[in-house]
Amino acid sequence: MTDVTVITGGASGLGRLHALRLAQKGGYVAIIDLNREGLQDVSGHDSRIKPFSCDVTDHDALEATVAEIEQTLGPVTCLIACAAIMPGGELAKTDPAKINKVMQINYCGMVNATGVLLKRMLPRRKGDIIIYGSTAGIVPIDRFGAYGATKAAVNHYAKVLINENRNSGLRFQLVCPPAVDTPLISQVAEAGPDFLRNGRTSISQMVTPEVVVESVERALETGREVNYPGRGKLIELAYRAFPGIVRRVSNS
Repeated sequence: MTDVTVITGGASGLGRLHALRLAQKGGYVAIIDLNREGLQDVSGHDSRIKPFSCDVTDHDALEATVAEIEQTLGPVTCLIACAAIMPGGELAKTDPAKINKVMQINYCGMVNATGVLLKRMLPRRKGDIIIYGSTAGIVPIDRFGAYGATKAAVNHYAKVLINENRNSGLRFQLVCPPAVDTPLISQVAEAGPDFLRNGRTSISQMVTPEVVVESVERALETGREVNYPGRGKLIELAYRAFPGIVRRVSNS
C-alpha cells in the first residue's frame, strides 16, 4: 500500500520541504493550505503532491477535505501538522482579535487536523502523527507572546496526546525547533523580538529547514517522541536550570 501523508501548511516553509522529500520517496502527499499560489508551486514539482485549499480552523471543511483525500489517494498514513502564523508585537498593543486568530490557526487548527486523522488512524492501529511545537512555547519572549502562547498550548497538548496513546499502534512526534529560516520569520517584521526582527542578518541564530526535517525523519525512525532540532534541547535545558538568565538573553 502506498503511503499517503497529509501536511497542513504545506504550501511553504517546513511543510513544503516535507512534501518534496516525501514525494521523492514515492509516497502521495496531500498539502493543505489557503495559499493557492504556494499550493500550485509545490504541487508543480512532483505529480505525487496534490494540493487542497482548506482552512484548518474550519473543522467540518477539514473533515470533508480529508475524506476527499482518502477517497482519491487512499488511507492517510501520516499527518504532519505545521500550519501556523507568526505575528510579533507587545500584547498590550495588539488587538485581542489578532491574538485570538493566532490561537485559532496555530493551536485549534492543529487540534482539528489531529482529531480528524486520529479518528481514522486509531481503528487501523497504524499511522504517524507529527506535530510542530516550538521552543517559543518554552521560553517566554517579549513581543512574541501571542505566538509563544499558541506553541505552549501545542507543546502541552502533544505531550499529553502521546502519553494517552502510547499503546495505540501509532507513532507520535512533537517537534520543538528553535527559530527556523523560513518565510514565517518575515511575518514578525519590525514588531517582534530583536533576534527575529533582524531577519536573516541573524541567520546564525536560526536552523535551516533541512536540519529540522532531517531530524524529524531520524526521530521518527528511532522512536523519539519529543524532538528538539538544532539548539532546541539546549534551550529547553538551559531555561529549566536558569530561567532568569535565559529570559534576559532572549529578550536582550
